[in-house]
Amino acid sequence: MKTDNIKVNVLYQRVSSKSQEDNTSLQYQKNRLDEYCKSNSIGNLFYVSDVDSGSKDDRKGIHTIEAMVSNGMVNTIYITKLDRLYRSVLGGASFINLCLSNGVHIQATDEPISTNGSAVEMLQINMLLAIADFERSNINSRTQQGKRSTAMNGNRAHGDICIGYKKSSNGVIVDETNADIVKKIFRRYNKSKSLTDVKRYLNNIGAVTKNGKQFRRKSIYNILHNKFYIGMVQYNGQILPGSHTPIISKRLFTAVNK
Repeated sequence: MKTDNIKVNVLYQRVSSKSQEDNTSLQYQKNRLDEYCKSNSIGNLFYVSDVDSGSKDDRKGIHTIEAMVSNGMVNTIYITKLDRLYRSVLGGASFINLCLSNGVHIQATDEPISTNGSAVEMLQINMLLAIADFERSNINSRTQQGKRSTAMNGNRAHGDICIGYKKSSNGVIVDETNADIVKKIFRRYNKSKSLTDVKRYLNNIGAVTKNGKQFRRKSIYNILHNKFYIGMVQYNGQILPGSHTPIISKRLFTAVNK
């Protein structure tokens, strides 16, 4: 159902990660958009933001804008740059078509980009979307190459550091206090072959996880099957020799997992 109210001008800001949000990137975009609207006497503003990848179509902010556009509530969408809106050709083209079919224009403040222009400007938009898509693919490729290189060098490529280890300037090292808990888990399970028994034992001695919580059967199971404790790292289905110090002997690990 379309509204009869005055249409709003949407100011959209996006960053890809929480760290970018914290370093004021969102605030910078908002300031630039505010300055543009003030200098061009644009009012009736509505702010929408996302902390998510520009390649994703299921962003909360984008869904909000799409619903507003479909309901005839939007006049123009303002962004600082086109890649803030989308970093994929298909997603960006679909969104732009939705806007144009509902009489909604898109205007960038830091680029000469507008859907309220000529065929040449529309060509520029499509080219920029393609470039953004290509750049995103390159970033993903470099990230995967970096993870593989890290794993091949015997270092953990991704994920949290498991209990029993900690980060240092020299990489991952043994956390002696928690390493002792890991050893007790393996030895106790090797003796009882019971996750419930190990869980009860850990609770009785007051042992807790890295987050300060009681151990659960699932977390104990994961520890018992984690080859990181015998000096191995895993990446993309491969088990590779690690550069860190093992906490558990291969003999004990094998006995626990046979």
